[in-house]
Amino acid sequence: MGTTMRMAEMTELQNLKTLSETEFFSERLKNLVSEKIKNHDESWKKIPGLNLSLLDKDTINKNCFYTLSVAIILQGDKVVEVGSMKYSYGEGTMVVTSVEIPTSFRIIGATQEKPFISLSLKLNPHLLSELMEKMQDNFPKTKDEPNAFCVAKSSSEILSAFERLLRLTENPQHFEMLLPSIIREIHYFALADGQCRNLRERCMYGMPNNKIAKAVEWIKEHYKEPLKISKLAEMACMATSTFHAHFKAVTSLTPLQYQKRLRLHEAKRLMLFQSFSASSAAFEVGYESVQQFSREYKRFFGNTPTKDIGS
Repeated sequence: MGTTMRMAEMTELQNLKTLSETEFFSERLKNLVSEKIKNHDESWKKIPGLNLSLLDKDTINKNCFYTLSVAIILQGDKVVEVGSMKYSYGEGTMVVTSVEIPTSFRIIGATQEKPFISLSLKLNPHLLSELMEKMQDNFPKTKDEPNAFCVAKSSSEILSAFERLLRLTENPQHFEMLLPSIIREIHYFALADGQCRNLRERCMYGMPNNKIAKAVEWIKEHYKEPLKISKLAEMACMATSTFHAHFKAVTSLTPLQYQKRLRLHEAKRLMLFQSFSASSAAFEVGYESVQQFSREYKRFFGNTPTKDIGS
């Protein structure tokens, strides 16, 4: 049996040698993620913000939020819709989200033999800003509309960093000492990638992405309160019409639509996981009318609140 295993390892090594550097690291990382999930090894959960995913059938999620993060697609195909924009991507792709945005997605063609495999890491805005201050601004300038979503090619550097991050869980004696440096490395490679203008602009004072990111954070912290667009525009140092246009360009929604999404998602969480009734959840997230809440909830999620919580 040992001989068979060694032969299999040698065959895998020979196959890896025929790949490019990026493909090499991608294949190693894919095998590592697959191995951990299939072996129910959850040691990776010790790493804050890290998530591994292996899906062996087609999946649809019509209502979700992508947070400030970098994701690597290692196998399979995915379609994401952000407002009117549709992005189709698969193996070899890095996805960087610079502002928390509502999305819907579909996993296509996933099977048990060839599942969809990915991993992602939530990014720290303070660490991004710290790194950005030390980086030279020698990236190409464009006149494209600000956007929170970027689909790029994975680099061998960031793939290697993710592999080392994941393998760090196998070395408890090194974990605490090396974790911050590898996390920092991933943040740096995401920022330094020439394709990820959206992430850099989030960290650049005065840029639309930076201003809208701050407005989004304010709405998230005060989503229960009545929303005044003029106040948000003033905070962003923009005319109301300019702020409104930039907010929609970045998030795909108007500020009021964004607030409504936050309220509905939070209400659903309260009902499903904290045993709130429909009416108590509605008032808790800022609705003044249970009837209005029920109408908007059904329009958004497809079911009434009472049907979702089974009462």
